[in-house]
Amino acid sequence: MKDSHDRITNQTATELFALAAQLQGQKSHDYAPSELVQAATEAGISPDNLQEALQLMRIKQTQEQTRRRHLRLILSSGVAGVAIACAGVWAYFTLNQQSAMGGRILPGAIANLESPVVPNAPATDGYAVTYTGTVQQYLLNPEGRVDGLLLKNGLQVKFPPHLSNQLTSLIASNAEVSITGMAGTATRFGQEIRAIQITNQKTQQTIAAQSPNPLPPPPANSASYTSFSAEGNTQHWLVGHRGELNGLILSSGVEVKFPPHVGEQLVSMIQGNDKVQVQGFGSRNSYGQVIEATQLTINGQNVALTPPAVSIAPLLPKKP
Repeated sequence: MKDSHDRITNQTATELFALAAQLQGQKSHDYAPSELVQAATEAGISPDNLQEALQLMRIKQTQEQTRRRHLRLILSSGVAGVAIACAGVWAYFTLNQQSAMGGRILPGAIANLESPVVPNAPATDGYAVTYTGTVQQYLLNPEGRVDGLLLKNGLQVKFPPHLSNQLTSLIASNAEVSITGMAGTATRFGQEIRAIQITNQKTQQTIAAQSPNPLPPPPANSASYTSFSAEGNTQHWLVGHRGELNGLILSSGVEVKFPPHVGEQLVSMIQGNDKVQVQGFGSRNSYGQVIEATQLTINGQNVALTPPAVSIAPLLPKKP
């Protein structure tokens, strides 16, 4: 019989196996595509679903990298960030004061825009301007929250999604509205307005943008985030605050979103009344349907959704 000192207790064996698994994971952290396909097949996952999941993961990673870059820019802005914050506070209190005076705004700050957006018009960042128009449809974020309005004159009005319920109860489709906010760059594809306040012209009720509560309530008419596909002709293109192309609306009203680097490709492909086929993930409720594209075809041409590979060769030290 072996000495009792040669035996390992159950607790020690458990810790030993956990450590071995950790070391195995550290040494085997890369997988070939064939290995992933084999593992997925053994788990009952089809190769098509695996490929779709990989595309979605790459898009989310790209979006996360963009958010991190924005955060670093904000944190590194220093004094400029404080100045911008002070300007925002000044604009907020100025607007409140104007509202208390019966909605009067200095003539120089008014820019009524009942006609379509003027191509290549200059941006008015940092200045509150007022626009009027008629609501064509709600704009949604991927979770199904209403985060803006598309007006019939082409303006895209963005509003905090945590105020979705208040906005939809105050503003309905075909409502005449007055928008006060920060205007983005106007392009031939449209213009975004970051609304500070929105007024229903008929009822004179106003909703103002404000910071969310620590735990905002779930959206009304929320729908599960699931896979969708759609096709049709473009009715309207969507842009960001700097004029970057980042989405479209089909003639059926379905809203399609994609990263700005995709929009850069589309600029040279757009012909007018473009035929679109899209697959992706999103939400659908009584306010509309939105899809984050994982596969996109414009006028029969497949559009690359993954960001282009960046070579690191120039960053490597040269060999002596």
